[in-house]
Amino acid sequence: MLLRLKLKDLYEERGITQKKVSEATGIRASTLSGLANNLRTSWDIEILERLMVYFELNDIRQMIEFEPPQNVNDYIQKFDKKNKK
Repeated sequence: MLLRLKLKDLYEERGITQKKVSEATGIRASTLSGLANNLRTSWDIEILERLMVYFELNDIRQMIEFEPPQNVNDYIQKFDKKNKK
């Protein structure tokens, strides 16, 4: 996974629970769990915005981490194979 939400880090840094975030933002706990465990393949912009406001973040990089692939060509080929099926 190249993009990772840092929700668990934010919970820990702020000393808050997922349940508290859910109650304060109106985002279902199951949704937050999927995001925190990076199980989702897409993210709802509205949810990311609510989380940014809740955590008082001013830069999306405070919430999302990007780790580039070690071998760019292999990574790109993986998608070429998916498109040819």
